[in-house]
Amino acid sequence: MGTDWFDRITVAIGVLLLHVMLVVGVVQVLSRYVSFPIDLYWTYEVARTTLALLSILAIPYLFKNNADISFLPVLRRITDRTDQLLLVRNVLMGGLSVVLVWSAYVAAQTAGDTGLPLISWFKVGWGYLFFGVSAAVLLVAVLDDTRRRLGEIREGI
Repeated sequence: MGTDWFDRITVAIGVLLLHVMLVVGVVQVLSRYVSFPIDLYWTYEVARTTLALLSILAIPYLFKNNADISFLPVLRRITDRTDQLLLVRNVLMGGLSVVLVWSAYVAAQTAGDTGLPLISWFKVGWGYLFFGVSAAVLLVAVLDDTRRRLGEIREGI
């Protein structure tokens, strides 16, 4: 793992979300055996939403650290031209990122002030905006990776 600011921020947010999921999961399991003075019907939704947010956060992190393609080691054994082939991936990921940013914006506008059913204070639009920001960060990572790969290809020619 790199030590740049992007890795530090995403890892910190990821660790925070994992801890929230762990605490909520433990409370959820304990509530099956121990009576609490309040109802804990919301724990399932908090754990599920936290997992979704963690997955969304992981997309640009995995791309930036070249962990998004599981067949990359196999691809390197087949050809030495992985940079050229991964440019196709970058074009597709860039297009996907733009579509995701736009759809997150439209979905956030449509969702408005709607809260989750069991956690009314957490607005659905916030999740869509988080998804849009994550997709925008992915787009920046894709553009940076494309610039780097094109530079390496030009130097190799």
